[in-house]
Amino acid sequence: MTEKLYLLGTKGSKRKEFFEKAAGECQVPVEFIDWTEAERADLSGGVVKIDPPSYTTSDLLQMNGQVSAYRSQLRGLENRGCVFLNTPSGIESVLDKFSCKKKLMEHGTAVTEMISEEVLKAEEPGRADGAVERLKDMMCRCQASSVFLKPSYSSGAAGVVAYRKFPGNGREAAYTSCCVSGGELVNTKKIYRLEQREEIAALLRSVLSLGVIVERWHPKASYQGKSVDLRVVWQFGEMAFIVARQSSGPITNLHLNNAPLDWRKLGLAEQVVMEIRCLCRDAMKLFPGLLSAGIDILLEKGTLRPRIIEINGQGDLIYQDIYAENTIYKQQVGEMRKLWNRSI
Repeated sequence: MTEKLYLLGTKGSKRKEFFEKAAGECQVPVEFIDWTEAERADLSGGVVKIDPPSYTTSDLLQMNGQVSAYRSQLRGLENRGCVFLNTPSGIESVLDKFSCKKKLMEHGTAVTEMISEEVLKAEEPGRADGAVERLKDMMCRCQASSVFLKPSYSSGAAGVVAYRKFPGNGREAAYTSCCVSGGELVNTKKIYRLEQREEIAALLRSVLSLGVIVERWHPKASYQGKSVDLRVVWQFGEMAFIVARQSSGPITNLHLNNAPLDWRKLGLAEQVVMEIRCLCRDAMKLFPGLLSAGIDILLEKGTLRPRIIEINGQGDLIYQDIYAENTIYKQQVGEMRKLWNRSI
């Protein structure tokens, strides 16, 4: 019986190119289905890997709408008579940053903590200043002079703001990869540092219109004078790949011209590595629909205690792997074959 293995994704993407390369090297046939064809594709009896669609805008308000459409597409994949590597509901469960982080915190998982159990949002454009004041009041009540603001639904640092209000002198600073341009909140691939209060206020008003979670800004460990954290790809019960990410500022995403680093150069003690492994293992148990995920890990400055920053149900594209052994995708191809054999 011919294996029915499918990759659902976007034509021309690096994900498609290197997953198909892995399948070819493993001599496993995989059929590609573009997102434009997903609704009418016959997936019955197959094993499916879901890759994310490509977003076609840099306007974060429009991107919010595209993410909402993607969530609807995920729900439309349920009950299609197939087996998923990562289920649609599993992917959506961590796409929602608020519910994901809340679940982790409720189960005592070490995370970068939300300082409020609410999504902070400017309900109407004209009330955005009120949302900024609520943010500052929230920071004061929680004694958090430095926070991260993250849109509830986003990826790749889109719309993320690291905001600091210096106690005593009233100075402010913000780091972000987005900017307000022509009345639009535009996502870029460059990190900006803002210090002018008016600029920061305009940025905060725009970002709060998206609806954000507010997290405490935990100081990160450093390497050679730069902040560093980890992206762990966890799949099939183990750490499949780790890459360290270096930045001169607080936002470390690699597509923002930050530097990847062989994590072994950090010289982490075996006890720290074991803590990271246990943290990832226990977190993944809370999301049984995910067999593979990218988990961002902060190492606390000084103690090196690991904390989960966020979980990405489609965080498996690691350039340091695909341009080397391509082990992540080869493992996935092998697991899909096992799932197929168990399903027949």
